[in-house]
Amino acid sequence: MQGYSFREKLVAQTYDGAAVFASSLNGLQAKVKVIAPSAVFVHCYAHRLNLVLSQGAKCLPESRIFFASLSGFTTFFSKSTKRMSFLESAGSSRLPRNAPTRWNFTSRIVSTVANNYDGLLQTLDKITQDESMDDDTLDAAKGFIMKLKDFEFVFMLNTYEQIFSETDVVFDIVQQRAMDVLYCKKRIGSLLAFVKEKRSEEAYQAVYAKAANLTSDPRDEPIRKRRLSQLRDPQDRYRNLYMAILDNPMQISQRFSNLENMSFLELVNPGKFDEMRQVFPEEAFESVLKSYGHFFDSGQLSELQVLQVYSDHDLQGSRGKLCDFLVFFKDMKLDSAMPQLYKLLSLVATIGATSAGVERSFSCLKRVKSYTRNTMGQDRLSNLALLAIERKLVKSLEKTANWYDRVTDHFLQKERTAEFTYK
Repeated sequence: MQGYSFREKLVAQTYDGAAVFASSLNGLQAKVKVIAPSAVFVHCYAHRLNLVLSQGAKCLPESRIFFASLSGFTTFFSKSTKRMSFLESAGSSRLPRNAPTRWNFTSRIVSTVANNYDGLLQTLDKITQDESMDDDTLDAAKGFIMKLKDFEFVFMLNTYEQIFSETDVVFDIVQQRAMDVLYCKKRIGSLLAFVKEKRSEEAYQAVYAKAANLTSDPRDEPIRKRRLSQLRDPQDRYRNLYMAILDNPMQISQRFSNLENMSFLELVNPGKFDEMRQVFPEEAFESVLKSYGHFFDSGQLSELQVLQVYSDHDLQGSRGKLCDFLVFFKDMKLDSAMPQLYKLLSLVATIGATSAGVERSFSCLKRVKSYTRNTMGQDRLSNLALLAIERKLVKSLEKTANWYDRVTDHFLQKERTAEFTYK
């Protein structure tokens, strides 16, 4: 990077949060800031959200048991094509694989099991009645049927499904490449509001009633048949469990607390323009001068007041992203008319929100490098992985005329190491 004069240009850096990168004492981000003091460190938003969900699930013994049982469904069907054929014949969706480093993969399992609840029960029942199945398969299938009919399992399944329905959206948003911190902060705030809304008695009763309809209400069981942990009123026990599960996502506010240090982001937030017309945010203005003052002419940053005459829709369109903001300035030739303001917009858009986009290739590489291709060379592996990762581009190229002929001709031009003699 020495050839690019990055000391004067680098304004932000983002990593996945590993100690070798994120440590403020001797990590990479600390070493970079010694050379480029303006390079603010941003912990990857996708990894932060992943940590909140994964570590939160480990805090409760009930959650650990639930997710361990849930991963067993995927293992049970994925290890046998015969079992998978039973699942497909019942019209159920294929259960996705679990990935410890990608929490949204776990949420897909929750959603698939919840949406195919009846189909899974029918499939497992058919497996137990099939005479060709071995004893281990029959025993495992019987255990999964009991699990699907267990109230606690179904209760937690429905509880996590409603949480993941919102967290998956935010997780996908922060994984986008064209993402800015301002928009990501807004989505994190909406996620916290959603979790607070679900911490109501009405939301709990809805989840409890749904689980009771699919299985049986534990209040109807005789006290002598209840387990030791269920001797008290089931409503109170599951209410406490429900609230404890929802307490974990509330850690998001702590994980993203450093966003308050970036108060200058509000200067270009159209949602704050009405307030700025009444009282100009002096603290946010001082924040940008404190961190990046040497990039700007503070006297000309009064151009910020011009933004207040525009509406939210005029500046950011229907998507509400900062990139639309910048496009609007370019189209209206405002970048040359108000250079300081355009520089501020570019600064906010440059600060990264995520660095985890490269991890999308991990699961793809696992599919390409199977045990049957264990002797594959590195060049072939890289090329196949690239084709799999950029499959959308390959599909679009296939629509062009003579695509396969051109590929074949290029393949034939390659020199061969072996000479063939025809007799």
